[in-house]
Amino acid sequence: MKNDLEKADFKKILKNLPHTEADNYQCTLCQDTGWVLKDDMAYPCACRKQNYLAKRKENAGITAGLLEYQFDNFNLGYYADYLQSNSGSTYRQLAEKTFSAAKHFAYTAAKNQARRGIMLEGDIGVGKTFLAAAIANYLVEHDIDVLFLIVPEFLDQLRFSYQENSNLNESTIVDRARHIPVLILDDLGAHNFSPWMRNIIFTLINYRLNNLLPCIITTNLNLTEMNDAIGYRTVSRIIEMCEIHRLCAEKDIRRSKLI
Repeated sequence: MKNDLEKADFKKILKNLPHTEADNYQCTLCQDTGWVLKDDMAYPCACRKQNYLAKRKENAGITAGLLEYQFDNFNLGYYADYLQSNSGSTYRQLAEKTFSAAKHFAYTAAKNQARRGIMLEGDIGVGKTFLAAAIANYLVEHDIDVLFLIVPEFLDQLRFSYQENSNLNESTIVDRARHIPVLILDDLGAHNFSPWMRNIIFTLINYRLNNLLPCIITTNLNLTEMNDAIGYRTVSRIIEMCEIHRLCAEKDIRRSKLI
């Protein structure tokens, strides 16, 4: 439909649509047509952009529970300034530094200038996934293609692709992760890794390192534990391609929000 659509034609289209009560429209402004009339002209409704963005986030693996994870919602109040980590920095200082690094990466990647990613370390519930999802949301909103993968689910999906009744294909799944401009690997290490799984992760990380494609990685393992889980050669490449930041919190933030 062109912008110079005449008002009469537009009304005819609306008239032929199935009758729906106004309260049942997802967008009452355009009555779910995607177009609004103004001065005898038809213009794209704002909901078209919203629907497009929602679809892109869904395709990126950003589930409903991750949509609210935005930089503006990150609360530094959960990180105590009276507790110190082993590095000597307070929990608040670590969080401030990590938050700044995450935003800097997002702003840089939005300009297609990011070459080095970030690995976020820390215990369960300290905000790692929050910041990873905030990066993903920001980039999708700025028209950058992102893939958010929860590593255990990703590996389970690959395993399922080998079953006879599966409509999944390993090469298709892995190729998308290899080539996407920004890849987010959430919960790397939260799995019992077989040699096959180790090799999948290695080839994925190695490809992205060699092609200057950044990764955001979250893990609750330290580097020694990661060596045991996925192998030294993979960890070595992660160190080369990622800044490493650690988050510490006095309590599991997810549980704190429920209290």
